[in-house]
Amino acid sequence: MIRILSKAKLIVAIAVSVLICQQSNAQYNGGESAVGLRAGGSAGVTYKKFFNKSFAFESILANNFENDYDGIMLSATLQKHVPLAGYKFSALLGAGPAYHFKRGKVGINPVIGFDWRILNSPINLQVDWSPAYYFGADEGLSVINTAFSIRYILNRKKVYGSEDKK
Repeated sequence: MIRILSKAKLIVAIAVSVLICQQSNAQYNGGESAVGLRAGGSAGVTYKKFFNKSFAFESILANNFENDYDGIMLSATLQKHVPLAGYKFSALLGAGPAYHFKRGKVGINPVIGFDWRILNSPINLQVDWSPAYYFGADEGLSVINTAFSIRYILNRKKVYGSEDKK
């Protein structure tokens, strides 16, 4: 019975992530997509898609190195970006679902950080803190997940307006 319940939680977490991905594709209006690596409290791959210059979707598949939460985790966050120095450097705040495969736990994953598009290059950098709370876990809160991400912008379409037309 417990094994069936764990599989059901996994299916729900994957379904929510797929729905968020589909929703991000449905709202795509010419924004940039980027894929890259994440290193820090967790290390893995990251995919980010901007809907416009203020909102983005990020999905992370990574290995968490925190002692109580080591193992593979999947998260999907919707993020609000607030420009600090034009739209190429912004603060970000967001949240979304998370799933920890080894523990079989579903959770919520807030994120706060900074996102930087390096001038007119195809490189996007991000530094963030992304704790997670897993429902029903003995030690539900995972707080160490501070990380640095470097991404390659896949389509290089402009979402930043006339600033790039120099």
